[in-house]
Formats: sequence, structure tokens, C-alpha cells
Amino acid sequence: MLILGNESVSLSKVRPRFLTLAFHIALLAGCRASAVESPPWWKQTRSIYASFDLAGAGGPLMKFPSDDITKKLGTFRNLPILLDEAHRLGCNCIYLVSYWEPNYAANKGDYKIRTDLGGPQAFKDGVAEIHARGGRIILYLEPFIITRTSEVAKAHGLDWCMKEANGNPQTYYGNTNYYLMWPAEGSGWIDYIVTAAERIVRDYQVDGFHLDSYGCQWDLKDFDPKHRGSFNAGAINLVRTMRQRIQKMKPDSVIILECCERTELLDLCDGGQIESAAWLYSPVKVLNEKPWAAEGKYRAFTSHYSMKEMDKILDMGYSLSLSPWWFQNNTTEKDFNKMREHITRPDDWINRIRILWNWDNLLYINNVPAPAGVDLFELRRQLEMRRYAKPRPQYYETEAYWAAVNAYEPLVRSLLKSGRQVRTQDRYLRGKLAWFK
Repeated sequence: MLILGNESVSLSKVRPRFLTLAFHIALLAGCRASAVESPPWWKQTRSIYASFDLAGAGGPLMKFPSDDITKKLGTFRNLPILLDEAHRLGCNCIYLVSYWEPNYAANKGDYKIRTDLGGPQAFKDGVAEIHARGGRIILYLEPFIITRTSEVAKAHGLDWCMKEANGNPQTYYGNTNYYLMWPAEGSGWIDYIVTAAERIVRDYQVDGFHLDSYGCQWDLKDFDPKHRGSFNAGAINLVRTMRQRIQKMKPDSVIILECCERTELLDLCDGGQIESAAWLYSPVKVLNEKPWAAEGKYRAFTSHYSMKEMDKILDMGYSLSLSPWWFQNNTTEKDFNKMREHITRPDDWINRIRILWNWDNLLYINNVPAPAGVDLFELRRQLEMRRYAKPRPQYYETEAYWAAVNAYEPLVRSLLKSGRQVRTQDRYLRGKLAWFK
């Protein structure tokens, strides 16, 4: 008997090819167990689904379009809407950003449940309903930076943050809206953020956290004379301590990181999401360049707009970070007309390249050969560079863009008019990730 959520399906009803894929994936996933013993549900998790504020969600989700949390949910009691969407992609785990007061951008550090979506009780009810349906939910948590206007920053920011040699607080890539938090001796930051994680697990029974930034930071220096030890040792202690303490409250909870660079940290947690370079290059290239690639024992989640790349990720035994973009198809007449308009603003190329990936995926999953001589990776790099062109161009497309549109459009139109049942991105992913008919 196979089980997804609260549905069980007899093995006799499962398509043989999906069953074979299921056991193949399970075997690969088992081979990539991290140094810690992850809970069984997490070992079986091959994807996570995020919908809101993806530009700040970390790793491979940062270049995908987001939904508006207030418009989509209205109240946290509607959190199961996200699980319904995730199930349409063959996913059973929600990754939630923007759950804290007042929203993602305005406050990092306090992590109090936002009131405009119903507050703590609505959040508790929504999480409970996800669990009642057999789903899981992990939350965003930022252990590296806090907003300087947060309550914790006002109370402790200057004492706990990292300093420059002149005594001023260090900035976040030049952004003075944040403090960078010292995780070692002389600072109370570790106890504060771990206690916050404990509080959220205790009060709402969430299944774990994505620690944003933390797999990307290493060998940092702090010139505050009150701060002792090393950043590296402190980061290791923070990850280890948080996982141990939340698991005392909920033994099957997990911790994952943004980025998968440091094996010292990966040895202490349940994996991570690889960085957004997967948007610029093949995520397979990025995965194979990891210092632990040959050993291959860590859980990594990543994504790309190309379904071919998504298949390669799964074939390598890694997992997917999914978003609502996978429900898009961009095959209406309005979409075709839009692609034939000039690109008049520097950032409009982003949506155009997404549509081309949509079309490429549609051909691929319906076994239609893609046009020869079109390199969407190279086109993406060309279009981004146009925004920096001097003098400023009247239009931001290139000859290669028009060649791609002219090559893809007739193939997609022909497929849509063929009379055959056309598979969409979401249905294809569901077939790859779900182990039932």
C-alpha cells in the first residue's frame, strides 16, 4: 500500500513505470542520507513547495515569481490551500515564508505570527489542518541578519552584532538596514534565535526550519573586543544546538540551510537548498562543483526553469524546490502576441525567458523535438547583459531572442492544434514525484 497525505493506493493500481521510478528514487535518496539521522518522512521527501516572497526564500527559489500571501490566503486557516497546490505537483511539504509580523521585508528577528492573517490561533489551526491531511510544513528563519528596527535589534542589536575595525556595525553587502549577528562568545544571539525556534515548534508544531543565509557564511571576522571565539565554531554550534533543542520538542523536525558549501554544517543538519546560480547555469553543473559531490551523501534541493534540468536533478538523486510557476503554461494568444512585442524595459526580459522555458518544457514533456540551434542558457545571459548596454538601447531584445521566438512559436502552436492530449508542467511533475496513478 502506498500513502500520500491521507490517501492510500493499492500497489496493484500503480503504473509499473511509476512504481519502478519510485523504488529507484527511494534507493538514491537513501544513499544520500546526511551525516545525521534524518526522520523517515524527510528521507522520503523529494520536493518542497513555496509560494510567497520567493525573492528572499533562499537558494534556487529566488528567481521564481511569487504569489501575494494576503490575496491568496486571507487567513492562516487557509494554509491547506498550499498543500492542495503542492499535491498537484506531487509534493507533500510546504515551505512557508512571510508568516511573521508585519511581513517579510519589514522585520527579521522577532518572528511573531502576523496578525493581518488571523494571528497565532489562525496559524495554529492552519498548521494543524495541514498535518490532519498528512502534509508537512517547514518555516523560514534567518539566523544571520536582523532588521535594525526589530524589537530584538533595539534591545540587543548593538551588543550582539558584528563590528568593523572602527567599531561601527558591519553592513549586509552595504545595506545598513540590518545587523549581522555574532554567533559565538560575548553575544546572546544563539540562545535567542534557538529559543525563538523552540517557541515556534512548541506553539505551532511546525516540522522544521530553513535557515536562510547560513550555509553561505564562513570565515567571517568580528572586531568587537567583547566577542570571542570564531564565527565558524559559533555557526556550527548554532545549527547543532537548534536541531537538538527543537527535536527534544518534536523528534521528527528538521533543519536545512541555504547553500550547501560547508560540510561542517551539513554534517549537523538535514540538507540545504543550493544557491541561485542554478538560474544562470545548469543546476547539474552547480551540484557537481560542490566539494562533497564525489561523496554525494548530503540532501540538496534545487530547481531550474528547464524540465530537462529538473529531470537530471532527480536522476542524480537530489530533490526539487517548487513554486507556483510550474502551473503556468503561457500558451494563450495573448502570450504569443506578447512575445512578439519589443522589450522596452531593462527587466522585462525575465518574463520573456520564462515563457521560452515554458514552451521548451511543453515540447519536451510531449516528446516534440526542440528547435535546433537555440541555446536558452546563452540567450538568458545575453538578455541580462543588454540592461547594462551603453548607450542605453531603445529595445532590450537581441537577434537571438527573435530567432528563438520564431523557432519555438510554430512548434508550440502545432502541438496545441494537434488534437492530442497535451501534458502540462504540473501534470508531468506530479507523474515524476507522486507514487500513485
